[in-house]
Amino acid sequence: MSPRPRLLYFNGPFDYLGERLIISYIEPFRRLLDQDFEVVSVEGDRDFAVEVKRHAPDLVLFHGGVESPKEREVTIRNTDKFPEIPRLGWMFRDPFSPSRRNSMNRFREWGVNQVVADFRASDCPIPFFKDSLYLPWWIEDEVFRDYGEKKTLPITLTGSGWLQRQFYDWRLPIFLKLAEKLPLYHVPAFETHIKNDAYVGEPYARLLNRSHFSAGCGTVSRFLTLKLLEIPAARCCLITEETEVLKAMGFADGVNCVFATPDNVVPKVQALMEDAARLQTITDAGHAIVHGAHTRKHRRLFAEWLQLWKAKRPGERIVQPHPFEPLRLAAADAPGELRFPTENPLTEALVEGYRLLDAGQPGEARPKFEWVINIIPHVAEARVGLALCLLRAGDLALACRQLEHVLYVQRELCNYRCPDPVSISLHAVLSARLGELGPAANLLAATATMKHPAVNAMRWLFGQTWPELRRKHAAFRDARGDESQNSETTHLLPLRSFDEWLGLWSPLVKA
Repeated sequence: MSPRPRLLYFNGPFDYLGERLIISYIEPFRRLLDQDFEVVSVEGDRDFAVEVKRHAPDLVLFHGGVESPKEREVTIRNTDKFPEIPRLGWMFRDPFSPSRRNSMNRFREWGVNQVVADFRASDCPIPFFKDSLYLPWWIEDEVFRDYGEKKTLPITLTGSGWLQRQFYDWRLPIFLKLAEKLPLYHVPAFETHIKNDAYVGEPYARLLNRSHFSAGCGTVSRFLTLKLLEIPAARCCLITEETEVLKAMGFADGVNCVFATPDNVVPKVQALMEDAARLQTITDAGHAIVHGAHTRKHRRLFAEWLQLWKAKRPGERIVQPHPFEPLRLAAADAPGELRFPTENPLTEALVEGYRLLDAGQPGEARPKFEWVINIIPHVAEARVGLALCLLRAGDLALACRQLEHVLYVQRELCNYRCPDPVSISLHAVLSARLGELGPAANLLAATATMKHPAVNAMRWLFGQTWPELRRKHAAFRDARGDESQNSETTHLLPLRSFDEWLGLWSPLVKA
């Protein structure tokens, strides 16, 4: 038997995380890697060249960090060495999270060849994720299984979102309808990013195994969340929102789960409670589909990728037409082929809002952005879009408040040393329009090491519009047309070059 390839895994430390995240996400991911690789795991600040020389890996994997208020940013030096060794980056964040940029900038700095994410590329439609690979969740079948527990709980609801509408817009109305008519056992999340949770791992699986029903959804984005697999895997009947992703995975209403709306969830559940044989059939079928297609052994993406990388010829790239089919090679300039559902109301609203903005229809775009903000207040793309709508409508004060919120989240909650270049640029626009040149100039000067066509164009424009800035700050003396970039943006404005950004910013600043 040939030896397994060696994987050098830069990860952690994750001691700032709560027990639930460690047991439910961090440890299972490491076990996923162990099944195909000899894993050499290193944590914290490292010298890439030293580790590569020491361990001679076939593949390098960088963990991009975990979303948490206490997230630590590691430093990995000398990543320009050994460019011939393939590198993947693991993106473990919500596709609407403002902290995505932390991982994006790290992967850029570390020279990652391709990104593997726990969300579809279509869930975050910016150029950075155009060629990213989607790793769908899986269950630990030795944990989430049938323990033979006696069914003592009618309906168990666990985790976040049952008592508020943000993120999980399906859950609150379902909770209210069920609670009005049926007995529930509700287990809240207990701030599980920072505290321990009694229902983790086997105790959580046994809780589900004791329950006739449990419910979950794919958030407002309608994608695959781990809960949607854990529930049926523990031989518990899944109640969930009907989504294209679940149907593509083989889930069907009344066959292996219950697709429910607030209007029909109570009669559907009551009918199954009164028909024990049918409930058992549905529960067993849900258990079978998860254990038959969505365990650790069904997720071999990293090993597949390495095999293709070795076979790849110049002018080819690795693509993923469907996440439950093998990866394949395609010509670098071949159009993308995607046969997996991309349904995502949040992304669709953002994309349509920016399309309307680009078409000169800010009044029509504004409700799209406001809808997103009403559900998830910290989505920066929606705040920036709304600020542009308000700016064009002449409501500078309200537009400025949108940017203040964005910058607060990026600086205070995500610990960005430099906020997003598009956020900085639009903040400078608003400050200039409000006659507050000083704060805008100070922010642009303080982030002079950040390079991106959007902010490069803004600094040049400020230097040309107010010559005194060029005399005081070197940041405003760059030549026109600077296309250099060392920072990513999460924003959706459909402009890329220095001149295109200048065409957008110039009339707004000088209005």
